[in-house]
Amino acid sequence: MEQPEQPELSPLTIDGPPWEKKHELGFFVAFIETIKGFLLRPANTFSVMRRKAGIADALVYTVAIQVFTFLWMFAITDTTPEMLLPQSPEFQDLFQVPENFGQKLVMLYPLTIILLQFLVAYAFHLALSWRNLQNYDFSLIFRMVAYTSGTAAILSLIPIAGGILSILMTIYIGYIGFRIIYALDLGSFTITTIMAIFVTLGLYIMVAVALTVTILILSLIL
Repeated sequence: MEQPEQPELSPLTIDGPPWEKKHELGFFVAFIETIKGFLLRPANTFSVMRRKAGIADALVYTVAIQVFTFLWMFAITDTTPEMLLPQSPEFQDLFQVPENFGQKLVMLYPLTIILLQFLVAYAFHLALSWRNLQNYDFSLIFRMVAYTSGTAAILSLIPIAGGILSILMTIYIGYIGFRIIYALDLGSFTITTIMAIFVTLGLYIMVAVALTVTILILSLIL
C-alpha cells in the first residue's frame, strides 16, 4: 500500500529574538513579544536567536528594563536614593559626599548596569573558554546575559516576592539558554555559573580598585 507523502517541515528560521526585528514588527510589539518570549517560551526564543549579531539591541533592552524597574520601585515605595547612604555627618565629611549625591546615584545607575552586563558576560565567556565549551564569540554570550537579566528584572515589580522571583527567573532563563545554545546539562551549567560568579567578583574588585586609584591620582593632581 502506498504511503501518503509526508509534508516537508520548514527549516527553523534563526532570526530572533523579536526585539532584533523591531524595524519589521514595530518598537512596542517587538519589545512586548521579546518579554513574553523569554518569560513564557524561553526554549523557543533561544532556539531562534541569531548566533551572530551585534550587542547594541540587547544592551538597550536590558538597560531600559532595569532602569525602569529601579525607578518604579523607588516611586512606589516612596524611597529616595539618599536613604541608601549612611546618614551620619561623619560619613558625609569622611567621603565628602555632596548634597545631591542621590540624584547623581540615579544618573549613574545605567552606567552600573552596563558595566555589570559586560563583567558578567565576560566572566561566562572565560568560564566557557576554560572548559573548552565556548563555540561562539563574545557577542552571543553578551546577548544571552542581557536578555536574561533584562527580562527577569520585570518580575521585581511584583510586590514582596518580586526580588526573589527575579533571581529565580534569571537562573531559569539562563539555564534554558545554555541548554539550548551550548547543550549544557544542569551539572555543567551549575559548574560554569559558579566559575562565572567568582570571576565576576574578581573583575568587579579589579575595576573598583582601578577606579579608586584613578580618582585618588586625579584628586592629587588637580
